Amino acid sequence: MTSVTPQELVVLQESAGQWALFDIREAGEADRGHIFGATFLPRRLIEARIADLVGDPATPVVMYDEGGPRATHAAETLKRLGYGDVRILAGGTAAWVAAGHQLTSGSNVPSKLFGEQVYEREQVPQLPIASLKAWQERGQPYVVCDIRTPDEYAVARIPGAHGAFGVDLALLAGDLRDRGVPIVVHCAGRTRSIIACQSLRALGAGDVYALENGTMGWQVAGLALERGKARGVLAPSAASIADGEARTRALALSAGAAEVTLDELEAWLAERAARRSNTSVIDVRQVDAYMAGHVPGAIALPGGLAIQRTDEFAPVRAARTVLIDDGAARAFLTAYWLRQFGRPQVFVLKGGLDAWKASGRAIATGRARSHPAGLAAARALALFVTPAKLAELAARRGVRVVDVGTSRDYQSARVPGAQWIPYGWLEERVGAPAPSVDAPLVLTCPNGMLSTFAAANLARARVANVHVLEGGVAAWSKAGLGVESGWPPDMPAADDLVVPPYHANLQAMAQYLAWEQKLTAERHAAGKQ
Repeated sequence: MTSVTPQELVVLQESAGQWALFDIREAGEADRGHIFGATFLPRRLIEARIADLVGDPATPVVMYDEGGPRATHAAETLKRLGYGDVRILAGGTAAWVAAGHQLTSGSNVPSKLFGEQVYEREQVPQLPIASLKAWQERGQPYVVCDIRTPDEYAVARIPGAHGAFGVDLALLAGDLRDRGVPIVVHCAGRTRSIIACQSLRALGAGDVYALENGTMGWQVAGLALERGKARGVLAPSAASIADGEARTRALALSAGAAEVTLDELEAWLAERAARRSNTSVIDVRQVDAYMAGHVPGAIALPGGLAIQRTDEFAPVRAARTVLIDDGAARAFLTAYWLRQFGRPQVFVLKGGLDAWKASGRAIATGRARSHPAGLAAARALALFVTPAKLAELAARRGVRVVDVGTSRDYQSARVPGAQWIPYGWLEERVGAPAPSVDAPLVLTCPNGMLSTFAAANLARARVANVHVLEGGVAAWSKAGLGVESGWPPDMPAADDLVVPPYHANLQAMAQYLAWEQKLTAERHAAGKQ
């Protein structure tokens, strides 16, 4: 592996070739300050996600941390997995800042910045919270569409909202236009509703608004969300579906997207399976429809999320992105936005899943999950202990237990007395385990997989007498053994995960909304627009 300077990284970022940039710290650390455009890939997730993120092991991959040892450990993992062009940012974020570059806070920043740019450029109409409240009080006709995910809608929503999720608006636009009343779309904050509102405008809707600051803004204003039974999910008419197909196709093709034939996609999938391609194949329908049947090799990422979280799932910007729908309207609308976002190679499967099925090609069901890379090699290096044996060792205090799962996992359920060390920091923080064979260091996690990789890492570092709890905390519980939960009062607060502001408090919501609205100004100041 090689190292790159900040200037060399800038040159790579400005190139037209295929490359990937990963922040391998924990997501909570990266959220506080990272290099703009980097994909968060905590070291603990490398084996689980890298094959999906970077299919071609010849792709240049740059990894960084704060300037410590974790990036080197992560790069060594990639090399073991067959990646041939692995680079480390010398000095990490510290060197990046010292070279005069800024760090960016938050998650999915490129997509959220894009949303704010669309808002400013297109002058997307926003409806203040007070205006919608006044409409409600005087009984003015209007329709509110919750364009978040079905799960979010089911929990809580703006009072009276219908479900109209993400790019499903491609199918619903005709019916909504025909209602002849104001249309208000909302998400949790800003980005998804801005894109949804502008989508409806591009599809011919005139009297349409993004609810200012969404459900978070509603709560910050002191208003209660609707919980319990909802109005229901909007279903498109046949005429609206046909209208959406025609309009979204014209939009996408005018923006530079293209259609791909069944034979071409089949060839691209074969290239990806042979590890010669970084093509991302995304099914933009809702997850339940994906699980009922999808093109083998496609991932489930509903179109609204594909626009908002592009960096998480398709980190090689210059690679092909193929979008699949039942027909094509939702895929075309997603393609339109990804092209606007600057993705150079965006394709829609011609005829969609319906054409794929009609051709007699195979259909997969369920949730597709890649097998973690390198698991067999890690198991060969690890030593295992059963729950019963660990309980026996613990009874005579002849064991040290370390949990390498996330802080959320650790807080939810752990082996009694287990210490928590984040996976990425294990080599540096574990110290010297007890030297006796009768007093081993035992690693745990929820299911035993992450702790197996961790034990293999320690074995490579020549740390002796390390074992893995076979099956993890799940097996421990299944054996009828008690667990601890809660966060120990004597432990510092964890910072490995990002808590979404809408799951926090009103202050966090207000701070997040203010952060989103300052994104364009901050990028202007950084000279990156």
